[in-house]
Amino acid sequence: MFSTIARKPVCRGAVTSLRAFHRSAVIYSPPVPVPLAFTRYENNVSSNDVPPVLVLHGLFGSKSNWNSLAKAFHKNTKPVRKIYAIDARNHGDSPHTDEHSYDHMVEDLVALYKTLDIQKASIIGHSMGGRAMMLLALKYPKLVEKAIIVDISPSTGLGTSNTDIPLFLQSMKMIEISPNATIHQARKIADEQLSKIVREKSLRDFLITNLVKNPKDEGRFRWRINLPSLERNFTTGVAQFPTLAGVKFDGPTLFIAGGRSDYVKPDDVPLIKTLFPNSNITYVKDAGHWVHSEKSTEFSKLVLEFLNK
Repeated sequence: MFSTIARKPVCRGAVTSLRAFHRSAVIYSPPVPVPLAFTRYENNVSSNDVPPVLVLHGLFGSKSNWNSLAKAFHKNTKPVRKIYAIDARNHGDSPHTDEHSYDHMVEDLVALYKTLDIQKASIIGHSMGGRAMMLLALKYPKLVEKAIIVDISPSTGLGTSNTDIPLFLQSMKMIEISPNATIHQARKIADEQLSKIVREKSLRDFLITNLVKNPKDEGRFRWRINLPSLERNFTTGVAQFPTLAGVKFDGPTLFIAGGRSDYVKPDDVPLIKTLFPNSNITYVKDAGHWVHSEKSTEFSKLVLEFLNK
């Protein structure tokens, strides 16, 4: 038996509102991963029985920043572990995309796991890379053995020093260098122009490591990082960590923070303990945000002690 349902007439205003709703509705599409560039550190004694270590740099960084430390980790882990230093999307040798968010970076990492046939790994991430690694551990805890998070927290926002980052990105975009210049001359010119905005010489030197010649474009200079994408996505994609509820990572977690940095505040500790109940927080005396480069010996000791437990 079929039944007939009487339909009430819909007024013209309701139809108009419904059409407007459909036009404004946002259709969610899952992040599309990109193939990440990486450097692998291994030798004949590297054990396949122990999870490897994945290392992800921070904003403006690249896998090459971790070369010395990655070698030290590989040499001194017991048993010896493979180390993978990774370039995040829009950085280093990894692809440039219009999208840049922690959700995208996590899916990039999951795809890398599959590419390398990694079942589980220990993870290390600094700043932006630390937040990507935190989100990976929270969304995919079975993929993570141990987590080391360097000078960043899962709280909203970043340290006060990051208020200048959009200005740094704009200033880097405006730098013009003749393709006839040598790389030494180009870096000197970039340093002079950036000095008007970036006071710290060490920070300028770090930013300028991204300046390279493009052999595909008549030797013109370019930035390895995707400045337009990072500038456009900084406020929502980098400065803000996703709000999470009902998730946690129970694995061993070590937060290493700089004693002079404001990226991991006392007010952040309750949230850290909620999301990472099996975590410890260590502050390295006299270190700033780049604790792993400013105090590399102390940092390496903390990492190795944690990994070798």
